[in-house]
Amino acid sequence: MTQKHRSTEVRQKQIVDAARKVIIKYGSEHVTVRRIAKEVGFSEGAIYRHFKSKRDILSLMADHIDDSLLGDMTGKGATGHMPLETLDLTLRSHLSTIAQRHGVSFQVIAEIISLGDKKLNKKISNTIDKYIDRLKQLISEAVKAGELRDDVDLEGSAMLLFGMIQGLVNVWALSGYSFNLEQRYSVVWSVFREAVIKR
Repeated sequence: MTQKHRSTEVRQKQIVDAARKVIIKYGSEHVTVRRIAKEVGFSEGAIYRHFKSKRDILSLMADHIDDSLLGDMTGKGATGHMPLETLDLTLRSHLSTIAQRHGVSFQVIAEIISLGDKKLNKKISNTIDKYIDRLKQLISEAVKAGELRDDVDLEGSAMLLFGMIQGLVNVWALSGYSFNLEQRYSVVWSVFREAVIKR
């Protein structure tokens, strides 16, 4: 790898990290090239040397979301647990990571939606589809193990869990991160579990 290429990667990472900080400080709707430049200590021109537009910054952030969101959902279930507990532990681990990142991934998704760019929307949609597929797989394993009802709708249950996580994170971010995300999750998880568990 050439020094120039390495330098570009470092600069791009600094710019993306600055964009995340702007989102945490001001909210996703206030992500501008000017504000990112100020946060990272570059001129706006320096930002444009690495990214053509705010859309390109968001596109790279979307790539990071794919890595982090799906990384949170794979390999987190400790071995030796029943599938339903694995699902719960996976979601708890994911929420713990979200809390550490101040829910930036979901705020970036909201900004991408508001931007209305079809390519970016498709990129995020594909990431969410993979996330929901992973939830479906975990729910299916719990059904096969006899922990959940045989008539549980896998697609509907996975969508419900995704909406539950996204809703919790949205309320948490809007409240100024004023409550413990994992504690609030425990309450809604109990409601979900009671609705689908095999009696």
